[in-house]
Amino acid sequence: MQAMPWLEATARYTQIAGVDGGLGPDYGSFKDKSVGAKVRLLEEGAFGIGWLPQFAVGMDDRGTGTGIFASEFVVANKKFGVNGVGVFDVSAGYGRKRLDGAFGGVRFSPQALPNWRLVVERDATNFARDFASAESGVNTRPVGKWNAAVEYTKGPFTLQLGSQYGKPSVAAYFSIPFQAREFIPKINEVGPLAKGAWYSDSPRPTAAQWDQDRGYRQGMLATLHDEGFRNVKLAYRNGTMVLSLTSERFRYQSRGIGRAARIALAYAPLETKAMEITWENQDLAGVTYRFSNAEVLQRYFAGLTTREALAAHVDIRYAAPPKTAAQASDIDEVLDAVAYERPKANFAFNRDGNLFNFRRESYDQSRFQISPYFSTYLNDPSGAFKYDVGLDFAARVRIAQGWWADGTIRTVLSENVSDVVQESNSELPHVRSDAAKYKRASKIKLDRALLHRYWQPAERIYTRASAGIYEEMFGGAGVQALWVAPGSRWAVDGSFDMLKQRDYKGTGFLDYRTNTYLMSVHHRVPWLDGVTVTARGGRFLAGDEGVRGEIKRTFKSGMEVGVWYTVTNGHDIQSPGSPESPYRDKGVFMRIPLATMLATDTGAAANFSLQPWTRDVGAMVRSPGDLYDQFERGMLQNATEGDGLRSFSDLIGEDAP
Repeated sequence: MQAMPWLEATARYTQIAGVDGGLGPDYGSFKDKSVGAKVRLLEEGAFGIGWLPQFAVGMDDRGTGTGIFASEFVVANKKFGVNGVGVFDVSAGYGRKRLDGAFGGVRFSPQALPNWRLVVERDATNFARDFASAESGVNTRPVGKWNAAVEYTKGPFTLQLGSQYGKPSVAAYFSIPFQAREFIPKINEVGPLAKGAWYSDSPRPTAAQWDQDRGYRQGMLATLHDEGFRNVKLAYRNGTMVLSLTSERFRYQSRGIGRAARIALAYAPLETKAMEITWENQDLAGVTYRFSNAEVLQRYFAGLTTREALAAHVDIRYAAPPKTAAQASDIDEVLDAVAYERPKANFAFNRDGNLFNFRRESYDQSRFQISPYFSTYLNDPSGAFKYDVGLDFAARVRIAQGWWADGTIRTVLSENVSDVVQESNSELPHVRSDAAKYKRASKIKLDRALLHRYWQPAERIYTRASAGIYEEMFGGAGVQALWVAPGSRWAVDGSFDMLKQRDYKGTGFLDYRTNTYLMSVHHRVPWLDGVTVTARGGRFLAGDEGVRGEIKRTFKSGMEVGVWYTVTNGHDIQSPGSPESPYRDKGVFMRIPLATMLATDTGAAANFSLQPWTRDVGAMVRSPGDLYDQFERGMLQNATEGDGLRSFSDLIGEDAP
């Protein structure tokens, strides 16, 4: 992964076929996890010296576990073109340990065949240093072997046919462009007005007609609902149309704001001079877009003025509670009941991106949903691959302003996690290491049942209180408060939870009680594109105290990739930990917006993490509803980036700034 322009990171999971893993008959062949990195020291042509190559240093499998694939290297790279011939990409370097000695290669791209490549390399890998190399037979491979291949590339796919170590080889590659805004065009998106139109031919009312005929606000409300907006409030006052709303329909709230503004302009009085739209999440007001010139907004939607001209009339600011629409909404739930007559129930791949999803949702965001889940667990001593797949029956109810309830019943369809019989030897309270006992005890379980209260006491301050069943292993009650600094570069939150461990069947509780408290500081680094650094300190689930550091990058596609590392006073001596060198909690996480793989927009995302799943040290309870995540992704995901108008009107090229 190209984590930064100057940093390349790798993660590898290797199986050595035919070599005993040494962890029991069910485990199979030897397996190993490793990570590596390459850092660019000098760019090609640095200091204005055109012939100067790029220089980089790198390492593989250093300080991450067994270290059996460890190597360190320095490498230079230079590209140059020959008119009428093509482009040559040349590299040369020197390594030590597993990468033993001089290595290098050439990738040639012929000008006449731009999709084809010819590759030649000198491989300095010393396979004799590999674990059990004599047993696997790779010890006979010579150091410095020359290999060659032909490649064909089409879009993100590459197919390679070649010869390695005297034997034919076939390889296939798939590259995901993390920095592409929309690498699958949203060709299935249609306009938000009647019959998928982007513009309305119906005449707009005067202010007097708006006051006398409720049909206009009924039409606006119904159209907003059909487009996926929820908890809509609207008011027209003295030439300003004010709305507050939310939606899970869009990846970027700026696209949602644009759709809402387009709908509002189709129904708003002719005298409308300005428009104000506030984006909410769980009844918490996040950001407000104020368009000071409705005429410029109308002209932009019609393609008659530039994005720069519109940006000059847009003010994006934090929302202060409560907004005008919340205080004096023009919606009357009795008179405007016609706008609430179309609740949706649907199967298959719907706008929220869940496969085989059945969902029914009301216009205040209350919903019932059935969707699949799939979890994997790697590298347990009783087997390398464990899985858990089933269905979640979930419900969320908006009880009143700021009051929410949600719950999930989980039904296991198939799993083999319960096959794990090795008892944990952790000397810490078993807050996570008894996971197999929970899977073994019951196939149907109440996974979550919570009551929440959300407040927004002031601009940029948010609070939450929750009580109930947090997750499969813990229940309790807790509070969280979040403060966001002006500019959104800094945020601080604190949480406190009183918890009790659930029994394995989920019908009662065990004796273990604990209180956790964490203070977290988040910083969006201005000089590192898309990078957020988080530091957490406090008391964790097993009663251990310490700090956890996280760093993640959010790419232009919306994908997030990050790592964390935790240091506490809890001594985990489970292998590979020891009394002299206790194990530290660490892992990798990724969040993939499903809209990147669809021809229509959605706010849904897939979350993935790679971490030890039977470790107690540094463990955290699953948050009932983390305020920073809600604020960052649901409110300020792109409002503070550039002019805040990404995908605002679905124009081609609109995502460029």
